[in-house]
Amino acid sequence: MKYFGTDGIRGQYKGAVVNEDFAYSFGRALSKYLNASHGHAKKVLLGRDTRPSGESLASALSIGLKDGGSQPFEAGILPTPALAFGVIDGAFDLGVMITASHNPSPDNGFKIFSGKGEKLPVEEEEFIESKLDRSLHLPDKGGCFVEKSDALAGYVERLMGFFPENFLSGRKIVADLANGATIETTARVLSRFGAEVCAMHEGEGIINDGVGSEHPELMQERVKETKADFGLAHDGDGDRVIFADGDGNCVHGDQVLGLLALDSRLGNTLEGNGLVATEHSNSGLGASLAKEGIDFFRSQVGDRNVSLLMKEKGCNLGGESSGHVVSSDYLPTGDGLFTGLRVAHAIVRNQKSLRELAQAITLWPSKVGSFEVEEKVPVTEKPDLAKALDEARTRLENKGRILVRYSGTEPKIRLLVEGEDEQLVAEIFSLLSTSIEKIL
Repeated sequence: MKYFGTDGIRGQYKGAVVNEDFAYSFGRALSKYLNASHGHAKKVLLGRDTRPSGESLASALSIGLKDGGSQPFEAGILPTPALAFGVIDGAFDLGVMITASHNPSPDNGFKIFSGKGEKLPVEEEEFIESKLDRSLHLPDKGGCFVEKSDALAGYVERLMGFFPENFLSGRKIVADLANGATIETTARVLSRFGAEVCAMHEGEGIINDGVGSEHPELMQERVKETKADFGLAHDGDGDRVIFADGDGNCVHGDQVLGLLALDSRLGNTLEGNGLVATEHSNSGLGASLAKEGIDFFRSQVGDRNVSLLMKEKGCNLGGESSGHVVSSDYLPTGDGLFTGLRVAHAIVRNQKSLRELAQAITLWPSKVGSFEVEEKVPVTEKPDLAKALDEARTRLENKGRILVRYSGTEPKIRLLVEGEDEQLVAEIFSLLSTSIEKIL
């Protein structure tokens, strides 16, 4: 597809794609999609993160939706999962979150949710793209919101119903809000459950600028300084979260997935007796869960693919090592705050530290890297690179794996090498890195 990537549409604001004219045309295309799929009055809920460009893009999108026959409702600044919940709770036909997630502040984009709070299937994204008329320009008139929707309040109350009252009493938690969409939710909810919250980056700075899940160092230091039980850091739109243990060490996302699977089984809530992760997850996660009799399934990258495989396998828990966890009993999409609460609940229920819980999952040695590319040429069309990959896989035999894929949201190619032999992994990663940089 030309515009949609792994998780919606993203790009630099005022660039070729993410601008007011595109937002207007996109709104018109979404209305055509709704006309074709619903055939009745169409309510669309719009939310955004804290990027300066969000308000203008929301206004342009609302005009496009209105001109296309839809009714746009404004949710304002809120996390992506709150927008997804608001769509379900308010019986909207569609939801659009204006965000570029963990990308830098100059970027922005659009994430689309169905009336069920799910990401749209690829076929429907293709239909929307087919209805995009890039010759259209934003009319000179103000935004066309029908009215505001207080989706945030309902979202917070829903969270409060999933965990015991005051279960975090006596616990200290550091929360890095990335100057993003969670500035009105995470600290507030953790406090209502009784935690002492040391909140950071609550909106005084630029979204994702050296803070949050992409830059957790300050959060880690604050955990050590305050002697907190653990720390968490969100991305800009709040659908992901990463953790630091009480010593300030980052906990690998695959260990978080694993400890949640083990805790779910302890609470008799692990449906399908399995966990769904992606092809990027460490093989040690699957090996650790297998020892405990828990099945391990891999999907392609992207929370949409995780959710699809969860349905197929009858599982209610899945996610990505990047910190995007899907708990389908709660919402059909990831929620960083809900994940943080689940981890906190596991700590309390098991009476163990986060470090101790994470140690139940032993990861294999691995190395990962990203390399910028000018063009996403299929690897099969680069014989020298394909040969290098074949030789590397032969060296690993069945004691590891290599994954090479292009990013769905950035002009980068990603490389992962993992195996039981740490030295061999390092050698192969170095050789392949050199080949990629030379050939691509």
